[in-house]
This record gives sequence, structure tokens and C-alpha cells, in this order.
Amino acid sequence: MTWLAASALVVYLGLGWHFCRSRLSAASAPRPGLEQGLLLLALALHGLSLWPHLAQSPLRFGAAEALSLTAWLALLLYLVGHLAYRLEGLQPILLVIVSAMLGLSLLLPPGHALTYPQSAVSRLHFLTAMLAYGLFANAAGTAILMRLADRRLHHADAHVLIRQLPPLLALERLLFASVGFGFAMLTVALATGAVFAEHIYGHAPGLGHKIVFSLTAWLCFAVLLVGRYRLGWRGRIAARFTLGGCVLLLLGYAGTRFVAEAVLRHAG
Repeated sequence: MTWLAASALVVYLGLGWHFCRSRLSAASAPRPGLEQGLLLLALALHGLSLWPHLAQSPLRFGAAEALSLTAWLALLLYLVGHLAYRLEGLQPILLVIVSAMLGLSLLLPPGHALTYPQSAVSRLHFLTAMLAYGLFANAAGTAILMRLADRRLHHADAHVLIRQLPPLLALERLLFASVGFGFAMLTVALATGAVFAEHIYGHAPGLGHKIVFSLTAWLCFAVLLVGRYRLGWRGRIAARFTLGGCVLLLLGYAGTRFVAEAVLRHAG
């Protein structure tokens, strides 16, 4: 299905060029109807290219598929959020990032087959975990954009890309939508992971590095959501909690092998 992803990339690049001309330099006029139609077409092509990796048995997943899924989720969140929030101005930077991620995924080797026993619980655990990572990666990107948009309020000479960003309130709402859905996916992933581990090993999983980091990240996002809806947290504190939680997830996902193989082996 590489040709589907390549076709989506061509559409992304063409739209990115159009958005830069129409939003940043006013060299061409915006065409909202055509733009939305082409974005939906690219999203469909991109999603169809991902489907075989998520539906086949055994599952095959790696860095290439993770990058592609994160890029797809970023565009999906924008299209859904655009229906409720004023996200005009986000398109140029979004298309640049999505194109770069999808292009890189096409250059990387395909993922390896997952060797653990395949069951409904294990597939649900894997898919919700990947969705959680993708949603939180997008939340981290939105948090960074919020910090840039906040700087725009205090610096009149900001770069044109920064000046064209959506209002801070719209980015904030998009952030909490990503965090909310990501938190739900992470909760399911942790619960199904415990059930799956007990089924395979006969006992609940121990508190390894990945479990500790994932649970700490879950607690960080839970505190953020409670603070949002009970105390009205927003702006910088929301961005900081989001980035902190995402760093914890990254340490749990990517740093566990380093800790286990490098640090602990060296200590031994």
C-alpha cells in the first residue's frame, strides 16, 4: 500500500504549497471548499495505507508505521477541530509537519511482526496504546504552538508563520481535546495491558520502568484534566503539564530499553 501513502504525500505537498501561497503571501486566493475536499481525499488515502498494518495478523508495526499514524491523527484532529474551533492559519505549518512525517515513514523500513500471542485483548491493548501515543504526540505539538502563540502576544516582530497561528483559545481547546481522547486511550491501554500480561504470565505485571513511567504519565494527565475542569487551568500551566506527561511517556516507550540494557548492565 506504499502507493496510497505516496499519493497522500503528493496531495499534502500540493496543499502545503497552496496554503503557503494563499495564507502567508496572498499570492493566490483561498478556496475553502476545494481545500477541504482535497484534505479529506488525502486523509482517506493515508488511512487506507495504514489499514493493512493495523488489520493483518500478526500485527506488523514499527517506527515507520508510528510516524505515519501520528501524522494521520494530526490531520484528523485538525479536520474535526476545524468544525468547532477557529483554526485558520494552522494549515501551512500542519501540512509541512504532516508531509515531513509521512515522507520519513516512507523512507524507513517496515515494522517487524509482533511475536506475542495474538488475541482480542492484546490487539485492543496495542491499538489503544498506539492511538494514545499518537494523540499525545499531537498534544505536545499543540502545546509548543501555544507557547509560540503566547509569545506572539508579546512580540510584534514574530515570524509570519507565528503571526498566522490560530487564536490561543482555539489552540487550547484543541490541546484539551487531544489530551482528553489520549487519556481515554491510555487508560484502556493500561487496563488491557494488565489483563493481557496476567493471561500470558499468570500474574499481574510488575512495576518495571515502562509501567512506572506510563502510570506516572497517566497521573500527570489526570491531574491536568481535573485541574482544567475543577480549577480552570489553561495556558502555560496546561502546556507544561502536557509536555511533562509526554516526556514521561517517551521515557517509558523509548527509554526503557536504554535503561535496562545500558544503565543497569553498566551498574552490574
